[in-house]
Amino acid sequence: MYLGWLGLAATCNLSLEGEEKELPKQMKYSYECLDSAVSGSETSKAIRNATSVIRNLAVKQKDITDSIQNEWGMAFHKDAIETKTFILMKDETISAQLQEGLNDLLAVRENPSKINYSIYLLNDSAINAFTFGGHIYLTKAMYDKCKDNTDLLYSIIGHEIGHSEKGHIRKTIQEMMIAENIFGEDKSASAYQVLRLLTGAFNQRNELEADYYGIDLAYQLGKNVCSTVTFWSEMSKKENQYSKLEDLFRTHPFSQLRAKCLQNHLKTNFQKSCTGS
Repeated sequence: MYLGWLGLAATCNLSLEGEEKELPKQMKYSYECLDSAVSGSETSKAIRNATSVIRNLAVKQKDITDSIQNEWGMAFHKDAIETKTFILMKDETISAQLQEGLNDLLAVRENPSKINYSIYLLNDSAINAFTFGGHIYLTKAMYDKCKDNTDLLYSIIGHEIGHSEKGHIRKTIQEMMIAENIFGEDKSASAYQVLRLLTGAFNQRNELEADYYGIDLAYQLGKNVCSTVTFWSEMSKKENQYSKLEDLFRTHPFSQLRAKCLQNHLKTNFQKSCTGS
């Protein structure tokens, strides 16, 4: 969903640029590259377990079906437009290109959900992309990053698809349903409130899982998946130096750590080394 509020021109060409490929039969997904403070410590495990127990007392994630996610996504989108939380950019050429990219990625999913997907371009100067209930949003600043790099754009759209396909959005809807159970039903929850929940809904493992998912989809479409490693390597130059303490409280991995995790994934599963990243 969120790319960490860090992170992509109308000249982008989203047609396939390479031959389609099949994923290796034995894919390995490792999260060991994430700092133990956030991914493996006994304290963090205990917190996750306790939170899961509390959530399951109120609303079980398995009860949040694809149909329910579609309903919440439509309500969120309607509110975001009516309240002008989002200002959509209506450029038919760009919209057609984004839709083509989305369709390409959705077509190569394994065991696809029944979530209804759509994609929008937002008039916003922040480099960002996010999703809720099948609705994917890219800011103009994010889109501009792909001016000469559609390989990267495919991975980023795939990342947002991954948040839905891997069940991460269920957690946000679960939190909202729990709030309704505790504080009373409120059908007027604003798009802004949903965005605030989305900001803290994911953890570093979720983000990396969505990264892996997006890269795997892009790889199948013959895209240069090293572009994502390069992107996060470049983003790391704008961040603070790595801090284990700060990492403990981050919902998104440090960019340099993210690049390392993705490089490991590509080397392990695709025997691909991204030089210069």
